[in-house]
Amino acid sequence: MNLLLDSHTFVWTHEEPRKLSPKVAAEIKSSANDLFLSVASVWELQIKIQIGKFKFDDPLENIIGEQQLINGIQILPVNLSHVLHLKNLPLITKTRSTGF
Repeated sequence: MNLLLDSHTFVWTHEEPRKLSPKVAAEIKSSANDLFLSVASVWELQIKIQIGKFKFDDPLENIIGEQQLINGIQILPVNLSHVLHLKNLPLITKTRSTGF
């Protein structure tokens, strides 16, 4: 199965795996799944780091590289067609403050 990790899930996978539900942690560790992280999530994290709303102990590029090695996470690019296709998808989340 293909799994797209959001920013929270990526951060928790790296820094606080105990915050992941047992099911999510098992799916991330399962070799049957392909893990993806959108470049949009990387962008979001980098902005939050730069404005001081979030901090890793290591540079973001090192963490991404580490997670690519450990969990096989692949970076998913965002194309214009991806963004425009959003109009065809149901709105399943609402924007909210995440605290990081």
